[in-house]
Amino acid sequence: MEPGAKMHMKEWLIAQIESGKYEGLCWEDEDKTMFRIPWKHAAKKDYKQTADAALFKAWAVYKGKYREGRDKADPTMWKTRLRCALNKSTDFQEVPERNQLDITEPYKVYLIHHDNVPAKPPELPQIKDQVIIQAKRSPRSPANEL
Repeated sequence: MEPGAKMHMKEWLIAQIESGKYEGLCWEDEDKTMFRIPWKHAAKKDYKQTADAALFKAWAVYKGKYREGRDKADPTMWKTRLRCALNKSTDFQEVPERNQLDITEPYKVYLIHHDNVPAKPPELPQIKDQVIIQAKRSPRSPANEL
């Protein structure tokens, strides 16, 4: 990517996950096909804008929708913009059954589609592993007998 060139949302978000800069923003699986994104509601009593809205703010700044010192801080709008961008993008798919929204540090989980080919749903790796295990157990015939 050329210096100064704008990244697509997928590249930008992967860079943020990899940076380790945002507490709670992390990979959900070893294959890096799913990630957790912190999703604390602004009405929570332990909500801290600097920490809990940091990723949403960073996206707003990156997209030129918020300029520090010039625009009024609007964490609710920042979060809405990122959520809408995630939902609109063909690169991401929310995995509602993995979301944890009723805990102290709530989060949502999203699946990343690579090259617009849907990534494996969360259940598939287990099936694949079972097939590999079964293949290892079954007797193999030597190649020269084929």
